[in-house]
Amino acid sequence: MPLTAQFVRNLQRFRLVTFDVTDTLLRLKEPTKQYAETAEACGISGINRAQLERCFRQQFKLMSRTHTNFGRCTPHMNWQSWWHQVVINTFTCADASLSKAQLQTVAEQLLLIFRTSACWTHIEGATAFVQRVREAGKCVGIISNFDPSLHQVLSAMGFNDKFDFILNSYDAGAMKPDPAIFQLALQGRNIAPAQALHIGNQLDMDYTGARNSGWSSLLVQQKQPDPAAAGHTYASLAEMLQALETRQIAW
Repeated sequence: MPLTAQFVRNLQRFRLVTFDVTDTLLRLKEPTKQYAETAEACGISGINRAQLERCFRQQFKLMSRTHTNFGRCTPHMNWQSWWHQVVINTFTCADASLSKAQLQTVAEQLLLIFRTSACWTHIEGATAFVQRVREAGKCVGIISNFDPSLHQVLSAMGFNDKFDFILNSYDAGAMKPDPAIFQLALQGRNIAPAQALHIGNQLDMDYTGARNSGWSSLLVQQKQPDPAAAGHTYASLAEMLQALETRQIAW
């Protein structure tokens, strides 16, 4: 299907278009269900699923606050050990009787499986949207608050050849909405901030972060649009693509 003239006009000012990943292009398949199933496969049974989910949310928030950016700035911690600790803390919270050996085994298994297609699904319309942008002749990249296994995840989901670069926050040393990660995406490409567009699903991290860095931005969000992103918020990627193809966007 050829590009519409309106789509080309809407993107004419941009030389670079970047995407967020989680809940923009890909979505996790019930992560705590995977935690429970992996635990059972490792010989751990009887874990209360609701308690496990509460513990995961609690421990993920705690680790994100105390060891930011997947442990990037914490001495003697890397992203793998960060995730190991999240898993161990989650299961210890759900069942304090589990042994250290059991906890280590399930942590190692989960670290592997969450980098495969078993734990992820495509957001409807994501592949078509990225392809449309590529067909428009744009440089296409990823900017994501993620660890270095992002390359592996994208490859497992068939996105390995769709992007000109993949920038994760751990390797960048900065997380969205820090302007530093948006600036890093421009380095060596002779592209000005005004020539860049970022697409994501979080108002603060993606939309506001990009705009505060001098970029334009579009937001995918099913809930009531925030006035701060008026005219740039869409309920789905399919709706966003349709708007770009049929209506003039006021950047």
